[in-house]
Amino acid sequence: MEIYLKPKKNLKFEKNIKDLYLKDLFYIYPSQNEDLVKDIIIAHVNGVSKDYEVIELGEVINRMNNQNSYVKVNFLEFDDLLIHFENPKKDNMLFIRVLFVCIILFLGAGMAIINFHSDVDMVKSHKTILRILTGSETENLFLFQIAYSLGIGTGVAVFYNKVIPNFSKSEPSPLELEVSTFKSEVQSYIIENNKQ
Repeated sequence: MEIYLKPKKNLKFEKNIKDLYLKDLFYIYPSQNEDLVKDIIIAHVNGVSKDYEVIELGEVINRMNNQNSYVKVNFLEFDDLLIHFENPKKDNMLFIRVLFVCIILFLGAGMAIINFHSDVDMVKSHKTILRILTGSETENLFLFQIAYSLGIGTGVAVFYNKVIPNFSKSEPSPLELEVSTFKSEVQSYIIENNKQ
């Protein structure tokens, strides 16, 4: 019998799990053979203390051959598996930490904008733009600066695809792409360093 295995991505299990089965780690093809191999134990992880575990594909082949020697295994992707273990305890300080980080980011972004405006003499720039648009000099920039501030917020929202709801669901934002790239690089690093 021949089966094809495709590793699942972003595998997360609680730390109190005892065994990892083939069905937990891989998509199994063809589906009619899934029932014959899905309950093969690939790893015993009872009482794991680490936050992650790397399972090499060679180990998967050995486990399957030990339990079903008549199965020929083919992998559709050749990356070792990285499994994250989560602590089942609830983090009581999460809200406070998130609030603290949000306050720091808000203040930092505000300082960056204020310093940028100070460096480029934004008041003078606004007066020049207003003189070009209206043809007259004015010291009252209040309405123009409100529109400018709203424009900054709108520009950020458009950049992160948060203005058009249907469009933002079908396409990831630049921030989501960066986070995904970062996670992939971290996983590759952990897997490579585990082999050494």
